[in-house]
Amino acid sequence: MREMMVAGVAVDQESGSPVLLLRDPEEKEKFVPLRIGEAEALAIILGLRGEATPRPLTHDLLLQVLAALEADLEEVHLDRVEEGICYASVLIRRSSGEVVAVDARPSDSVALAVRTGSPILIAEEVYQALVQEIPEF
Repeated sequence: MREMMVAGVAVDQESGSPVLLLRDPEEKEKFVPLRIGEAEALAIILGLRGEATPRPLTHDLLLQVLAALEADLEEVHLDRVEEGICYASVLIRRSSGEVVAVDARPSDSVALAVRTGSPILIAEEVYQALVQEIPEF
């Protein structure tokens, strides 16, 4: 697994859809693009900015539920790619110390991770399948 950071959220020129850009801090000329929904893009951007909303968004609610259950988001894993779709899981540490993995969409996982500062890890085979070079202008 390699740790990734959120490079930003962009808009695909052709479709107008949001794209989450992840990158390995050691390989600045490469990135992993993931198509995401508009709500998730907003949640990630707000999380990166540290901006609060008047009422909790779904990701904020989930973190409040974890806190109420005395559990923490340990890390996010981008596990696999199937038919061009990336799959993720969130690892949650219970108060007993037990870590459980929960299936999640990458966009939701990242929205949680940016709020908690939790690591975002990608399996090497997923990285190799999705990585792209930054085009030169």
